[in-house]
Amino acid sequence: MGESTERTTSEDGAPGGRKKVEKKRLLLRIDPALHNDLRVWAEDDFRSINAQIEFLLKQAVAKRKEPKANR
Repeated sequence: MGESTERTTSEDGAPGGRKKVEKKRLLLRIDPALHNDLRVWAEDDFRSINAQIEFLLKQAVAKRKEPKANR
């Protein structure tokens, strides 16, 4: 549990199996209305709620790393 997979390729470049990537666990307490909004949004994007939250956090961190002139 708490693991994900990542696609790998063989030496000849052909798609291979999946490599396990360790992920950190995080307990998150959020408002039920926000949880419902995230659930609906995740379903629209064909993601789990967890994957949706991770996607949004990655976007926020990437945006924060941009130079201030580009924000």
